[in-house]
Amino acid sequence: MTSEGFRYERGSTMKAAVFLTEGFEETEAITTIDILRRGEVEVETVSLSGKKSATGAHGIPVEADTVFSGDVSSYGILVLPGGGGYVHYLENKDFTEALTSHFKAGKPVAAICAAPTVLGALGLLGGKTAVCYPGMEDDLGDAKRGDSAVAVDGELITSRGPATAVKFGLAIVEKLKGKEAADKVADAFLAKLA
Repeated sequence: MTSEGFRYERGSTMKAAVFLTEGFEETEAITTIDILRRGEVEVETVSLSGKKSATGAHGIPVEADTVFSGDVSSYGILVLPGGGGYVHYLENKDFTEALTSHFKAGKPVAAICAAPTVLGALGLLGGKTAVCYPGMEDDLGDAKRGDSAVAVDGELITSRGPATAVKFGLAIVEKLKGKEAADKVADAFLAKLA
């Protein structure tokens, strides 16, 4: 993992948006939020369901901080959990336009499980190394297929699925706050024992 490219400035208001769709994978969303907050990254959960609550793939309802308004300019990084609800990302034209604009502006995007295929469908992965849920690699478009649990390529962070959510969260912390901050969270979380 590398922190090349985008730089988080200490004292600045780097805010991460974690998007929740109907059918999102709970482990990927909640674990990532937890890891980011332990790393002292400001996190806002954003519902794409049209209401503040979204129900995960396993029937767990989650109350989001806010409902998607069409504007992502206040966020430094956009985080897309996967799960069966990943199809709802592509159904929301305002979201796909905002996501595309954010990524093309050189700002970080992180996607896990099935969610990296959304980036593939939008044509954003050309030449980038990416991973996703096993068996969905053909939906990554022109991406180079990685073989690790987490792939970091410039401002793109992708990961395979629920069991890789801790590593995914740590990669985001490292991208935003540096390796020392990520190692501190990993040590406190006992991530190196897993």
